[in-house]
Amino acid sequence: MQKRQGNPAIFAIIAVILISGAGLTFFAACGKSDTKKKSEEPVISSASVESVEDHTQESLSTEEENYVPDSEEPEIVNAWADAYYDYLIDFDRKYGKDGYDGLECRTYDYIYVNDDDVPELILQGQDEATGNLILTYCDGKIDELQTSRLYFDYIEKENRLRNSEGHMGYYYDYIYTIKDGKWETEEYGEYYVEDNTSEWDDDDLIYEWNGEKVSSSEYEKELQTAYDVKKAKPGAGILGYQEIMDDLRNDAAGIKSRYLEDDTGIHRYEVVVSDVTWDEAMEECKARGGYLVRINTTEEKYHIEDMLRENKQEKLVLWLGGRLDPEDGHYHWFDGERYTHPALDSDKYYQYCWLNGEPSFKGTDAEGKEADENYMCMFRVDGMWEWNDAPEDISPYYKGKIGYICEYDE
Repeated sequence: MQKRQGNPAIFAIIAVILISGAGLTFFAACGKSDTKKKSEEPVISSASVESVEDHTQESLSTEEENYVPDSEEPEIVNAWADAYYDYLIDFDRKYGKDGYDGLECRTYDYIYVNDDDVPELILQGQDEATGNLILTYCDGKIDELQTSRLYFDYIEKENRLRNSEGHMGYYYDYIYTIKDGKWETEEYGEYYVEDNTSEWDDDDLIYEWNGEKVSSSEYEKELQTAYDVKKAKPGAGILGYQEIMDDLRNDAAGIKSRYLEDDTGIHRYEVVVSDVTWDEAMEECKARGGYLVRINTTEEKYHIEDMLRENKQEKLVLWLGGRLDPEDGHYHWFDGERYTHPALDSDKYYQYCWLNGEPSFKGTDAEGKEADENYMCMFRVDGMWEWNDAPEDISPYYKGKIGYICEYDE
């Protein structure tokens, strides 16, 4: 296992989505439920998203008829959700999740501005300087609306959204609509104090509508004509980053999790500290009545990490129940007999579980010779739990700090 330097992967997203393979892309008219083949990634107005090799994810059970091979190419049910997911992944790559305008510091929600079946996505900032990003999707493309400051409302299904805010003698009502998949300013009003002083009253305000000076009463009339304030709903994000990512992956597929035995719950976990190989860890977990842990959801990942923190076990290197499938050359969860889908190292929903640059598939042994890395473990780097690939025996590197996690279905 190579100890890698550089920025670690900074977020873990666990897939619960059917990913299609090669094929053509078909889009319904904007607003209708559209599907697409995964060979063509959506085009995002602000940034492109890197393509990754796609694999079919399907539930595996002991019954052979439930197995769906990679050759079958199920469709993404809701391309808009898949595109929003890619947008957030790309945002993370560019700007990160931390900081006052990062993804972790925002809140999220769906809203329906126009009358189609595709929701807009709110990325609400935590302060006035950040404002909000509001995304709309149409025909494989995302368009962004950046609000000034935080407050906005909208008239649901009537294609009207208003950014109504102000500060220190300058106030405004910007009314937006969605046309051909893009945000456009429909009308706008501004009222302000000509001399920006700290002391002023309403009589000092100058009113303009669409750039033309009007009286205050004319302003209110124009506003009500363009935007029925009484019908407006306030816009606000109510979901955290993990929650919206989980919702998006589910909505993209139109299904719930499809992992090995539909195993998506929180179970009982036991951490065993022992300088064992991966195969020995697998056998010992079986002997204990469990199995080497398979992390199937974001919720499960964070539950395990919280457990490790509470038990002061964060300095360990821990074996996970994943290994390289020699037939396809990718990492999968392994139940002792068969491998689950999709591949953990190539499916985009697992990319950010891994340490930056991993899996490398190759490393060096205790003698400095090249060695295959066919087994999965995790350890903390810069305060984050990261996945890595490793040779079967890592005792020369981490003697006394090796362990494994047994999972029990109870």
